[in-house]
Amino acid sequence: MHIKNYLTAVFAVLSVFLTESACDPKRDKGSTSSGPDTVTADRILKLPPEQIAEAGIETGKMEYHPVGSILECDGRIEVLPSNIAEVMVPVGGLVKSCPLYPGDYVHAGQLLAVLEHPDYIKIQQDYLETKSQWEYYKEDFKRQGELTVENATSVKTMQQAQASFRSVEVKMFSLKDQLRLLGINADTLNIENMSSTVNISAPIPGYITNINVNIGKYVGPEQMVCEILNKNTLHLQLFIGEKDIHRVSRDQSVEFFLISDPANRYKAVVKAISPKINASTDAFSIHARILQSQPVFNPGMVVKAFISTAEHSCLTLPVSAIVEDNDEQVVFVKTAGGFGRVVIRTGITGNDRVEILDCPPGLSDSIIVLNGANYLNAAWNDKQP
Repeated sequence: MHIKNYLTAVFAVLSVFLTESACDPKRDKGSTSSGPDTVTADRILKLPPEQIAEAGIETGKMEYHPVGSILECDGRIEVLPSNIAEVMVPVGGLVKSCPLYPGDYVHAGQLLAVLEHPDYIKIQQDYLETKSQWEYYKEDFKRQGELTVENATSVKTMQQAQASFRSVEVKMFSLKDQLRLLGINADTLNIENMSSTVNISAPIPGYITNINVNIGKYVGPEQMVCEILNKNTLHLQLFIGEKDIHRVSRDQSVEFFLISDPANRYKAVVKAISPKINASTDAFSIHARILQSQPVFNPGMVVKAFISTAEHSCLTLPVSAIVEDNDEQVVFVKTAGGFGRVVIRTGITGNDRVEILDCPPGLSDSIIVLNGANYLNAAWNDKQP
């Protein structure tokens, strides 16, 4: 009986031990025990020490880092509407002279062209005649008002004089504005300095982009003489898709380069965000002020831009630790028997680190391959059954 009881006790202890071994996930060969939780891999990749050294394997753990996403977008260099001018004339005329060429720089007020036409004389003549009538009716209105006070004339006569004066005054000021549009100073105009020519001057400083006139050509009121472009305040027009527009806000930093010169990087700042999507591009327009204009910048140049969005602290891994494989993102963890492969989900990328979303249990405490992950993935795929 003593021996029988002893054997029964031994079998009971062995049964408990085997049950615990079968139920304990930490005893699985494909898992990494690193703290209270466990990261379980499907299988283990075993490599000899010399192959691990050849792959340059470096390991470490996940770390909390501030990460701001970098939003990549396309765009082009543009000019503010206030810095581009299409020069036109209010009254048509024949081009008498045009001393400039496309590409020339002009100052505000500089002569662009001289136009000639008999209508210019006619406007000046009408103004001087109307001004003379205005002076007469002004005096007559004043005189009739004084006579009305003295009861020497009727109120009706005074009102007629007032109406004539006001009518001529309206015409005079209308002609004065027409002369101003032609660049003629009505206050200094007299019969001796009337001219059949008018000077067309530059309204803003800048470069002449094109000239649509030549000597002897008639330029109508709706025709453009030339276009002037001021490059001093260029800006970026960037195109952001609907799914990313919520990540953009004023004063965010922008880094960009010219498609024709990707080696040089430049800085800008977001200043305006269009509230409406552009139907032709299916994108929102973002306007960014270039912090330092360069001589190589010209309107219309295509750029690639990177907008830095707001930072937040999160669990991260270096970019080199993440492997893209068959539409999955994976990392390799070090185990007692080799390396395990774990599928993860990542968030934004910034400062060469990647945000880890929905971190699997135990991964934050696991030893992860930071460099050499691509080598391990290739070896892993080679040994697939």
